[in-house]
Amino acid sequence: MLTVEIGDQPGLEVAELIAGLAALVLSVGAIEAGVRAYRINLGRHVWPTIPVSALPPESSLSFVPLARLAARERELAGHLATLPDAVAADTWMRAATAARALRAHAVRVTVVEGGQKSRDVPGSGPDLLVSRLREGVSAYERLTDTAAELSAQDTHGTARQNAAVRLADATDALVGMMRGLDS
Repeated sequence: MLTVEIGDQPGLEVAELIAGLAALVLSVGAIEAGVRAYRINLGRHVWPTIPVSALPPESSLSFVPLARLAARERELAGHLATLPDAVAADTWMRAATAARALRAHAVRVTVVEGGQKSRDVPGSGPDLLVSRLREGVSAYERLTDTAAELSAQDTHGTARQNAAVRLADATDALVGMMRGLDS
């Protein structure tokens, strides 16, 4: 049996608390990584349904970007359905999360457009919010275009691996864009 002693005084010390918290964080991260690896490599992937959400009024600045997003979601689902689950599963999950974030951002745009004061909406004007929304939708479109290229390829080996890496890069770029959306 292996035991580790931290500190030299009886009772709970700060170093012991820090070591315990670090062990807990590492354990949670390892479990999450294991579940993700199982789902991607071995598990059966369940395709989430594309949500049917009402578009804002046509007079809203967020109408056109959200209409583009809805079209690209359907297109991405079709392309990813032709790819192996190992490639498509994580991409679909992250793209669906990004689409939800874009819709939530569009709600902020409509609130600012309506002139309503809300504590949840930063003091920036609608033009800045709309430009971020458009950038997010453009990142989603780049991901869809990359998935289309990958699903259209008939190659195997290195070319297919390179395309899968490009798909992962496009997915990471979309996730990075979503992280910066609220700032």
